[in-house]
Amino acid sequence: ADKKMRTSDIIYAGVCGVIYIVLMLIIVRGSSVISPILYFMAPLTVGLIGGTVYMLCVLKIHKFGAALVVGVLFTVITCYQSLYAMLFSIAAALIAELLLFLGRYKSPKMYLLSFVFFNLNTAAPTLMLLFNYSRFMNLSEKHRGIAYTQSLAKLAFNGKIWYAILCFAVSGGIAGALIAKNLLKKHFEKIGAV
Repeated sequence: ADKKMRTSDIIYAGVCGVIYIVLMLIIVRGSSVISPILYFMAPLTVGLIGGTVYMLCVLKIHKFGAALVVGVLFTVITCYQSLYAMLFSIAAALIAELLLFLGRYKSPKMYLLSFVFFNLNTAAPTLMLLFNYSRFMNLSEKHRGIAYTQSLAKLAFNGKIWYAILCFAVSGGIAGALIAKNLLKKHFEKIGAV
């Protein structure tokens, strides 16, 4: 029974998920206002800040399902525009959860690696660049205007920019995990993950 998530754990994971999503939306929206280049680099910034929120969640709960709850919430709120994005996002959350499970919720390395995979979620909403480039640009034009979308299109290389976005997500995941490791040493020690 101690290994199963309780209602309070699900609520805590949900709150962490909402905080993570709000931070992500502020960063993505704010960077898109400043420049299309910063918009494409947003997964890096989200990883730097979001790693601590994610680690607080999974370290506090340290049971199966915490990463999955946050990942499903993220998917439902941010990836509804594309089936491919939803599948990619859920896969990233599942891999993150699997890594925690394989580390028996005690391995610091698995916690850190788990966030690297979890941060791939930040690249999922833009996956439409690869699979439905014209729809992505139409949505961008609808929300940000023609001038911004033209600037975005110049940098998007007909959707190939998504691979750079993916690299930014991995880099942000690594950096965010290392930052979280240093900020949350006491939390790691508390659960015996040292």
